[in-house]
Amino acid sequence: MPLQKRLRAPHGGADLARAFAIQLAVQNGARAGAEAAAITQAPTGNIAAAKAVDEISRTPYLQSATATVNVDFKGQDGITDCALVTPTVATPCFVTVRVRYTFRTIVPWPFIPNTADFDRSTTMRAIAPPIDGDTSCVLMPGSGTCN
Repeated sequence: MPLQKRLRAPHGGADLARAFAIQLAVQNGARAGAEAAAITQAPTGNIAAAKAVDEISRTPYLQSATATVNVDFKGQDGITDCALVTPTVATPCFVTVRVRYTFRTIVPWPFIPNTADFDRSTTMRAIAPPIDGDTSCVLMPGSGTCN
């Protein structure tokens, strides 16, 4: 086996392992944000997005500042915003947290993509609407607060 191939083989395994770990972190971030919003540990979209970013920032080599997080509080139809009243069985409120992250390989491999877009979302039934009345929040990369 040529020397160049022997040197690249460990990097290929490292890239695959990093991609797997980052994919899990993105899913865990969506789950953590949705769970925090659902049980009112994060009673606003901005705090729920921060919980998602906090969760993904625990993964080595993941640059959490480059992730995009969307938080939406919607009714049962998925379109209507949750009202500022306590949800009931007849009028439930759901929170959806979506985390997007672009993974880049360590080595620019020939003939295969060097980036992968991870996009995961989690929806949970909320026990209360957001206390600030803002039913939609988008945390853009590097901004630190929702728009």
